Amino acid sequence: MKIAAQLFTVRKFMDSDEDVLKTFEKIRKIGYEAVQISGISAYHPRNIVKALKENGLQACVTHNSFDRIVGDTDALIEENKLFGTKYIGIGCFSGKSLDDYKKFLDDISPALEKIHAAGLGFTYHNHDHEFKIYDGVRPIDYLREHTDKERFSFLPDMYWIQRAGGSPIKFLKDFQGRTPIVHFKDMRVPPEEGKTSMAEIFEGNMDYESIYAECIARKVEWAAIEQDECDGDPFESLAISLKNLKERKMC
Repeated sequence: MKIAAQLFTVRKFMDSDEDVLKTFEKIRKIGYEAVQISGISAYHPRNIVKALKENGLQACVTHNSFDRIVGDTDALIEENKLFGTKYIGIGCFSGKSLDDYKKFLDDISPALEKIHAAGLGFTYHNHDHEFKIYDGVRPIDYLREHTDKERFSFLPDMYWIQRAGGSPIKFLKDFQGRTPIVHFKDMRVPPEEGKTSMAEIFEGNMDYESIYAECIARKVEWAAIEQDECDGDPFESLAISLKNLKERKMC
């Protein structure tokens, strides 16, 4: 399993093409060899390609809005081919009922066909709201049961699964073969006063030894290190997570 830096972590440092290049340089100096493209305000594809090449970085997946996936599918496919990514992902969908998720699948289906025909994969990134129960059904399970694994994969976030009261390890088992990429971030419980509950890997309370082993057993391709909120410098948070993984020979 390969490790990437989720650029959403450092989104506040990517407001221009110059910022993007500087950010990619910092990510590479920290020691990451790959990134997930997400949270970039200055979205000029060829400049992103330039920044990737100049820093020897690989892009494992992109996160995109629902509107972009549905309304600008062809351009999005071409961008991802430029980046060299295998997967196009949706970063967030917030349904309020099972009907919302049914409509989501109906609306996104034509885009999924185009993405599949182009030789790329699609991933759905969860938060905790997909685990709320509607009429005895969790939306995350509904999505699994009503989609084709060749066209619809999942990008599970270990933190959000834990926060929702679920088991990251059970999720990986239940979604076997449908999780090519995962998000790693740790949870501090309880957080210190004035601190976020999100923490660097092995700096919180989650059992990442077991989670990592399960990812290996389930042949997960990528783990993207993400920390939506950091107590200090987000680049330092990414560095701490990578250092902790390296010390345990996990990358």
